[in-house]
Amino acid sequence: MATRRAAWMCAAWMLTAGGCTTLVGLDDSYHLEGAGGEAGAGAGGEAGAGGDAGTGGGEVDVPTDVELIDDMEDGDSAIDEAGGRVGYWYSFNDGTGTQTPPVYSEENPVGFIPETLAEPRGESTMAMHTFGSGFTEWGAGFGFALNGPDGGRLAYDASAYSGIVFWAKLGDAGAATTMKVNITDKTSDPAGGICDESGEDVANPCFDDWSTTTHLGAEWAPVVIPFEEFARGGEGAEPTAEPIDLTGLFAIEFGFTQGEDFDVYIDDVGFYP
Repeated sequence: MATRRAAWMCAAWMLTAGGCTTLVGLDDSYHLEGAGGEAGAGAGGEAGAGGDAGTGGGEVDVPTDVELIDDMEDGDSAIDEAGGRVGYWYSFNDGTGTQTPPVYSEENPVGFIPETLAEPRGESTMAMHTFGSGFTEWGAGFGFALNGPDGGRLAYDASAYSGIVFWAKLGDAGAATTMKVNITDKTSDPAGGICDESGEDVANPCFDDWSTTTHLGAEWAPVVIPFEEFARGGEGAEPTAEPIDLTGLFAIEFGFTQGEDFDVYIDDVGFYP
């Protein structure tokens, strides 16, 4: 699982060393209106600890006061530099299958950048897109750091917010229709200096991230996830009743387990108060 951290650091180094584009924090909250008004696919049922927080059963109320983390419209790998956030998108996997875009490396110096949509979603013309298959160990995913200046990895204080919101859809109708949404914090990210990266301490392993599951459909739909719906306990550790420490978040990631063929678009990721 340490592949995730290595992939992020490679992506961050590539962008900072190459002089990435300075971002203008555009307040394009209208993107969250979707294509043609309110979305018909909504939060599919209650999502308790480790439950589902996805779309697919009734309507979802999209928060109106959203602070965008990235709307992808600038076309680069960096999230919007606003609210004290600076970070870059990256892909990660267990190395046994094929993922596009691939994990950044010297052999594959390909950054994770937005893709132009064949059919715009309202005012949105670009989104993050990844697809892959053939993973046999723990799977694959993608995400971004919240506070990673100059290739570092620092904690971000998200205590002013209540949860995250984004838009998602399948790229291929035959791909996996569920997706993990993970948040790494002081207790699960090696950068926090608390968890055991060696794997010897089964009670406190690294990468036992705060996680929930969302559903994916063929049409764009909003996903709204309160922080209280994230839970730990997926990497062998005992499930904990402790709430996530919002003062020390490191990254937001989206993932798929081994054996799943995946193809997903993500757009307009943000926090809501």
